[in-house]
Amino acid sequence: MRSLYLVLLTVALHAQDAELVLRTSVGYNTMRASLPLSPEQKEQATTLGAQAQAAAREGKFGEAIRHYYHGTAVMQGLAWTPETEFAAALQAKVDDAIASPGQKLLLTLTPLFKIGSPATAAVKVVLRPTVLGTEPILIAKEIKIKSDELPATISVQVPAELFGNYDVVATLGDAAIPALRKIVPIRVENLETAAAQLKARLADAVNPTAAYALTLYDNAERGKANPHRSDFVKAFADANKLLDESAGGKDPFANKTGDLKKAYRSNVDQTLQPYRLFIPANYDAKKATPVVITLHGMGGDENSMLDGYGATGALKKEAEKHGFILASPKGREPASMYRGTGETDVLDVLAEVQRDYKVDPKRIYMMGHSMGGYGTWSIAMAHPEKFAALGPIAGGGDPRGMEKIKAIPHFVVHGDNDKTVNVAQSRIMVEAGKKLGMKIEYIEVPNGSHVDIAVPNFAPMFEFFAGQARD
Repeated sequence: MRSLYLVLLTVALHAQDAELVLRTSVGYNTMRASLPLSPEQKEQATTLGAQAQAAAREGKFGEAIRHYYHGTAVMQGLAWTPETEFAAALQAKVDDAIASPGQKLLLTLTPLFKIGSPATAAVKVVLRPTVLGTEPILIAKEIKIKSDELPATISVQVPAELFGNYDVVATLGDAAIPALRKIVPIRVENLETAAAQLKARLADAVNPTAAYALTLYDNAERGKANPHRSDFVKAFADANKLLDESAGGKDPFANKTGDLKKAYRSNVDQTLQPYRLFIPANYDAKKATPVVITLHGMGGDENSMLDGYGATGALKKEAEKHGFILASPKGREPASMYRGTGETDVLDVLAEVQRDYKVDPKRIYMMGHSMGGYGTWSIAMAHPEKFAALGPIAGGGDPRGMEKIKAIPHFVVHGDNDKTVNVAQSRIMVEAGKKLGMKIEYIEVPNGSHVDIAVPNFAPMFEFFAGQARD
């Protein structure tokens, strides 16, 4: 398991291709641990996974992806033919993921890795509504593409009567086989006028939070963010309201409590970075208030910890009960592992909160789930002077770094049936900490999965935090 951590760490230090490898490796290992595989399948999947890790360590990310996709086909009982390899190699992208009704789109299929043997495929493209029970709409039929003539570009048209969230689905062969389907989420809605109006207003205003609505829109248009996850009409309306409330230099967030969405401009690269805040109803600007930094898992963003984990807002409920401020950074890319600029974002968000609110510097806590559990340990090891207690859930780290944080109390949670991050990852950290005489409360949930162990342990974790303060 330690070798897996080192691979993840190595991959996380590289660029966008490496992040794809990292996300793929997590899904691959979860599948290998979850599916009822035959001995032959398990052996072959293990071998291909090891080959992928070796390629990733050497920076051969395309080769690593090929090994992972080959292993996925093995685990799913799919023959790794030239046609399967061809289809698996392709990634799809549209030129405008926020499309107007009736707009023409260019769908481009690009290989992620070198295809070993020549192959040909017939591509069918449909628009699939996200509303269950609604039939897909055929927009391109039986277009032949060849593996030695890539990238391939297909022109498709959005019907004029459509509105809402859809998936562009390009199928190369049997539609029942997931590996042969390439899916691109799009939003069909006329938003250009509203975006232009907001952009004009922002030309004369300095308001990072309002401006982030446009950044989110641009990212979704370019396929860097899922357009299904955002209500852009509301985002633009909220941005305009903030600009109205900021007239005359006023702080639109002054005296506001509850759930807040904010953004700041990063000094690293001048990009706008979002974060979520929860301010308890009893917040008193004259009284020092504890803060909990919450770090999301892989594939998440700044909204995941506050919006996820049940419809009741489990984290916000506990924060309200204890009078804690919650701060949830995005941490850059969804698989950043909170390294590099991802780590900087976490520290910048903490600095933003300390600037805008009366924070108790002796009661700053940090917790996270999955990748956020890894980030909780790694960031604390780099900045042990900042935190009064830590709460990693289903995470892991480098046990050699526990010496650096031996003075920080821990509340660690992991399930012993976790198929995504093996429980051994927390066990080795806890064991290293206990050898150092650290204060650690370790909850290992019998038969607990990667996800179901989180919410039941929020309350005891926050009770634990409430009893800790930095000397």
